[in-house]
Amino acid sequence: MAVLSCLSHEVFVLSGFLIRFPFLLLGLVPWCIPAAELAVPDDTPATVQPAPAPPLTDEELLRAQRAFQQHDQATLESIAARARGQLSDYPRYWALEGRLTQGNAYLVPEMQEFFSDYPNSPLTPLLRAHWLAQLGQNQNWKTFEAQFRAEDAHHPALQCYHWQALFADAQTDFFDAAVAYWRSDASWPDSCDPVFRQLVAAHRIRAEDLWLALRHALSRNQVRKARYINSFFPPFQGLNEDDLTLAAGRPRQFLDETPPTDAHSPRAQRELLLYATLRLAAHDPQAAATWWTDASTHLDPEDQAWGWQQIALQGAWALDPQSLEWFRQVTPQPTEAEWLTWKIRVALRQQDWATVLDTLTRLPPPLARKPVWQYWKAHALEEEHRSAEALALLDEVAQSPSYYGLLALEERGQELRLPPQPAPPGPDVRKETRALLERPLRLYRLGLLPEAQREWSQIEPALTPLQHLAAAQQAFQLGWYDRSIHSAEHTDSPRDVALLFPYPYQSQIQADASRFHLSEAWVLALIRQESRFFSVARSRTGAQGLMQLMPATARWAARRSGLKNYRAEEADQPDINILLGTYYLNHLAQLLGNPILATMGYNAGPLRVQIWTSAGIGDPRAFLENIPFDETRDYVQQILYNQIVYEQRLHSTPSHHLHALLDELAGTR
Repeated sequence: MAVLSCLSHEVFVLSGFLIRFPFLLLGLVPWCIPAAELAVPDDTPATVQPAPAPPLTDEELLRAQRAFQQHDQATLESIAARARGQLSDYPRYWALEGRLTQGNAYLVPEMQEFFSDYPNSPLTPLLRAHWLAQLGQNQNWKTFEAQFRAEDAHHPALQCYHWQALFADAQTDFFDAAVAYWRSDASWPDSCDPVFRQLVAAHRIRAEDLWLALRHALSRNQVRKARYINSFFPPFQGLNEDDLTLAAGRPRQFLDETPPTDAHSPRAQRELLLYATLRLAAHDPQAAATWWTDASTHLDPEDQAWGWQQIALQGAWALDPQSLEWFRQVTPQPTEAEWLTWKIRVALRQQDWATVLDTLTRLPPPLARKPVWQYWKAHALEEEHRSAEALALLDEVAQSPSYYGLLALEERGQELRLPPQPAPPGPDVRKETRALLERPLRLYRLGLLPEAQREWSQIEPALTPLQHLAAAQQAFQLGWYDRSIHSAEHTDSPRDVALLFPYPYQSQIQADASRFHLSEAWVLALIRQESRFFSVARSRTGAQGLMQLMPATARWAARRSGLKNYRAEEADQPDINILLGTYYLNHLAQLLGNPILATMGYNAGPLRVQIWTSAGIGDPRAFLENIPFDETRDYVQQILYNQIVYEQRLHSTPSHHLHALLDELAGTR
């Protein structure tokens, strides 16, 4: 029975074959073969697992970027749909950005999928911010609030959309935070306007808040912002717009035509009087001071002090020798850092060391500890015959790798000594760093420079000092000098001077510096400050290339230097940019009479420098500290420090010291 059972089972299993091939039965009868051994493989096709998509290629990434720039959404969507692996977030990001740009904000599944797939991508916060802004513009509050997170609040526009959403839901517990934002010195995006108007309607922003904000805006000559604030007043209670226009454009005429003003005059009249006085002071501080001496006698003390405060600042920026007297008219002394630091600068030019010391004590402690103010405190102490304290401070300042540190070092009878090259990081650190930087380095090699910069910026906060050194070395080898310098600044001491102060484009810089009789170290110092040797750098104002030439300046230099058939796009070419930049620098040196003044003119324009030097230079250190523009002052001081470092790198015995350069400036006529 067992044999028959076995046979019958096998015959049943193979029946499909036996019907077609009956002779096979003869071979099966004599014995019983276990069913497992007789089983025929199942010929039903197995489910074939699709091969994993290949990773995104360089060519596909570049095509996606071109498609995004050319608004070719179809090509972009096609590449994004199959993008996998490293940098696949870029085509998908560009595709979603393209849809947002077209006004399509209803992308909840697609956005959530992107955020889930790429939680750590530097593109994720950019995409979130754009999407939330689009939802806010469309007033799609339900979706906006579902997606809004606490970290999104650092975008002022998104914060205000969030407040709009809360108000639409009849919530008002955000009012205090919104009022605090109104009272801050921040810029107000358009999305805040409905919030502010709700606060005014609810009497949480009161008339006094409006007047204070208006005065603050006018003190900075922010007329557009002032007009916006003025729009919140009920009719006929704010500033007259025609009077505001007259006070801004023709302040002398406004002051001559304004009726007598005293403490009981309407607030609008008093604010316009103060603003017109400020505008007059910007053109002629002495005329404004003379007028204000008489006109302010019937105003309350607060308005009197405010007027003198504005006249003093305008006089300081105009380098007027009488401005220190105007600072003394302000009682009580303001606590704002800007006002205090300018009072110190004016006192430096007047060599009023008692005022310098007194005002330094009023600075906020973190500001007072900066090398600039420690240096000047040391000099004030020396003038007050407190030499031991002065020398101790100078020794401390001399440790700072900065313009003022170098001044202090030389005044202590020492020379700048460049540190020895640090030991290179080990192979494990180099390997770890290379892996961390794989994405930005790939983007850089492909020429996607803004993307590469963004990736690098996201990674670098997590790098250790040794990894920063390895990163700087890798960037240097690629010729990515601005990142190399940036990472080298975050290493431990001793820092690698070759990475911090590189010398690329050597033959071109040498040739053009020699051609135009310029110091090679000066040209290097200026390029490092302008672009950090990033050949395709762009400024917000449109300056281009290594030496950050404005297009009009580049065209002018091309004509004057005899460069034939110059085209604007050539300003990014290092050889062309260095040629035009050094030609212009030589022109400024001849026009202004001194390399330091030429450096000032390169940043602020030669006409301003001629105005600043018209009253004389005096102590060149105090003169440079009194440059009216913060950007230009820092720029000149940093280039002077860079120049001395490059002198050390180029020459075993430096041909210049910082004080020698300043002495040449003092002798300029």
